[in-house]
Amino acid sequence: MCPSKARAVALAARLTAVTGNEAWAEALPERIRIKVSLPARLTEAGCRSLLAVLADADRYGHEVTLLGAVAWAEIDGDGATARKPGSSS
Repeated sequence: MCPSKARAVALAARLTAVTGNEAWAEALPERIRIKVSLPARLTEAGCRSLLAVLADADRYGHEVTLLGAVAWAEIDGDGATARKPGSSS
């Protein structure tokens, strides 16, 4: 298994463990995006745990939709060039 896929699988497992919801992955050009639905209530400790998991990703964020909140994390592909902090390209 390539390193980026292995990182994505590990990150998805950790997101599932922290949230109690099954994480899923989307293959995007040069990266893998892992998403997980967030529970309606997350304790302070749960928030810290979630942020600790997300910090291991190359990028992360969250979306709020009519169906609820989703956290996402991206892992750069093995051939992708990582962006430097503060760069816009």
